[in-house]
Amino acid sequence: MVIEVVPARLYALAGVLDAASARVAQVRATGDGAGVGGPLGPVVAGFGETVAAAGGCLAGELAWLRSAVATAADSWQQLDGELLPGRGAAVPR
Repeated sequence: MVIEVVPARLYALAGVLDAASARVAQVRATGDGAGVGGPLGPVVAGFGETVAAAGGCLAGELAWLRSAVATAADSWQQLDGELLPGRGAAVPR
């Protein structure tokens, strides 16, 4: 089985993961529940803290995954550069 790895697509995936991580970090910052009073205030604040914690974890995981994908793309690109001759160059036998 052959798996075709195109570094440009991996870099594009890394960009999508980076944008998703940034978006999750923005959502995390908005879920504090301030402004809800009465008996629901503490419940909403607790829910906001839970969502913020989950958002922080998700943002961290997406950032890590982006790094892993970009590192894989760098590795494949370096490997391709070492294995394939330049255009018009002859391959020694």
